[in-house]
Amino acid sequence: MSARLMESHPGSLFTEDEHQRFHWLKQRGHKTNLLNSRQHSPYIQNKFNSENLLVLDSMNDRFMGQWDSQFDACQIPYLRSPMFFHVDPANIDGMVTYAYSKGRGGELMEITNVVGKEVSKHKQKRVKQKQQKSMMMMMKKGNGGGSTHDNPGIVDVNMRDWKDYYRPATKLFRDHCNDVIMRYRLEDRVRKDEVVSVEYMLIQSGDDIGKGMVVKTASGEMYGCKIAIVASGHRGDINYPIKPFDDDPHFPEGSCHTTHLFTKKAIFLDDSKFHNPKSKRIVIVGGGLTSAQLAYVAAQNPTVSSIHLLFRSPIKIKHFDFHLDWVTKYKNVKKSAFFIRDTDEEKFEMINAAREGGSINPEYYKKVLKLSKSKRINWMTSTQITKQEWNEETKTWNLEVTDGEGETSNLIDIDYIYFATGVAANIKSLEFLQPVISNHPIDIVGGYPCLTDNLQWNEEVPLFMMGKNAALRVGPTSANLDGARLGAERVGWYLQDLKSKGEFDWGPVKSVENTETSSYLDTRLQLASGQLNWFTLLDNS
Repeated sequence: MSARLMESHPGSLFTEDEHQRFHWLKQRGHKTNLLNSRQHSPYIQNKFNSENLLVLDSMNDRFMGQWDSQFDACQIPYLRSPMFFHVDPANIDGMVTYAYSKGRGGELMEITNVVGKEVSKHKQKRVKQKQQKSMMMMMKKGNGGGSTHDNPGIVDVNMRDWKDYYRPATKLFRDHCNDVIMRYRLEDRVRKDEVVSVEYMLIQSGDDIGKGMVVKTASGEMYGCKIAIVASGHRGDINYPIKPFDDDPHFPEGSCHTTHLFTKKAIFLDDSKFHNPKSKRIVIVGGGLTSAQLAYVAAQNPTVSSIHLLFRSPIKIKHFDFHLDWVTKYKNVKKSAFFIRDTDEEKFEMINAAREGGSINPEYYKKVLKLSKSKRINWMTSTQITKQEWNEETKTWNLEVTDGEGETSNLIDIDYIYFATGVAANIKSLEFLQPVISNHPIDIVGGYPCLTDNLQWNEEVPLFMMGKNAALRVGPTSANLDGARLGAERVGWYLQDLKSKGEFDWGPVKSVENTETSSYLDTRLQLASGQLNWFTLLDNS
C-alpha cells in the first residue's frame, strides 16, 4: 500500500499490451490527446511523498516483521504464490525482472500442471490436428513413426505465462520487497507501536483545521491524520480453544495457537515446555498448509520423538488457498461473477465456496506423505479430538480421537498441542476499531465490513481497509498477495485522485465571535472557559 501511494504511474495490473500503451501515455504526458476528453492527461504527479506516510506496526520497526516471524516459525523455503503476485506497483513483471536481473533464476520453483490447463480446447484441438498432419506427411515420405517437432503431449505455451507460473524462494521474495522499499525510500517510515484506538474527529494542525482520524497507541502517542488505512492481516477471532478444550487449554504450558507462534507469544518446540526436552511428543491440529509445514519442521528435529498430525477434514490439495480459476489467465470471468452479485450475503457464500477451508499445496502433500509412509509422522485425516484429560502432575495430555468412521483411539502422554485452526473473520473483534464501529456503524456480513467500492469505511469516514477485511469488495483472494495488490490499487488510485483535487487541503482556523483561534492551546482555553463551543467551531470550520 505504501509503495502504491508513492507511485504516480502504476502498471502492475496491466496486461502486456496495456503495459505498452501505458508507457506510451507516460512518455507523452500532458500532450496526449485522450479520446472524447478535453481534460489533461490523468497521469499527473499526484503521488504522495514518503514524509506523508507513517506505518505503525506492533511487531517491528521495519516492514514485514509479521511476515518474517511467520516464515521463520514455519521455515518456509518457497512462497505459495506465483511470480506475478508481488509488491511492485509499477511493473507487472517486477518479480521476474528482479530475479533475472540479479542472476537468481535458479531460486524459482515451477508450479507444475498449471499452464497446460490454461490452453483452450480450441488450441489443443489445433495442436492435435497439426501433430496428426505431420505424422501423415512423415508416413508418406517413408520415415515410419519417426519423431516430429510436435511430439504428442507438448503444448504451445506463451513464454510469458511460462515464467509467471513459478514460485519464488523466500529469500528472493524478501529481497525483492526490500528493493521496492528502498526504491520508494520507505525504509524509515515504520514505527514499532501498537494501535489501541482509531477515531474520526476534528483535528487542528498548526493553522489548519479539519476532520480526520486520531490514532492512539499503547505507548501513549497520539497521531492525527487525514487518512488511515488498516492492513491488520489475519487478525480476528482465533479458533482457539476449540472443543473439547473450552474450559482450559492450558496456554502456554500445554498448548497454543499458531498466531501465538507468529507473534512470539509462544516458541515452537520450546524446551521449557517439555518434561523431557530430548524426547518431545506433540500433536498438531489443523487441516491447512500451516499445520503441514509445522509437522514437516518438527520431523526434521531429532529431539521430537512423536508427531501426530490431525486433519479435522479430508485432505484438500490446491496450489493456492482458492481454486485455480481465481488467479489464472481467465480469472476475470470468475471475478466478474463475484462483482455482479446482488448482495453481500451472496458474495460471502462465494468466498466460502472458493476457499473451502484449509488446504495444502502439492509440494507439502508429497513431503508429509513421505514422512507418513516412513512412520515419522502419524497423519490422521477426518479426525477430531473428542475427549481430553490434562495431568497436572506430569504436565501432559491424554487424548481420545475419533475418525470419520466413528472409530476411536487414544494418544497418551502428549507433551504439547499446536492448534493450526485458523482465524475467523470478525471486524468487531478488533479492539482499536471500537470507536469507529460504535460511532459510525455499517453493515457487517459474515464478520466482514460492507465497505464502499473504494474500500472506505463509509462515504464520510476516511478509514480504509486492506487484506482479509476487504473480502466483500475484493473477493476470495483479498487476504493473499493478489488481493493486497488489487486493494492497494483501488485505495491508491482513489486517494491520489482526491489529492489532485485538493481534497486534503484543510482551511485555516477562522475567527469566531471576534476571537482569534490561532493555536490549538488558545482553542482549548476558550472551550474550557465557555467563550467557544464545539457546535460553533464546527459550523464555522
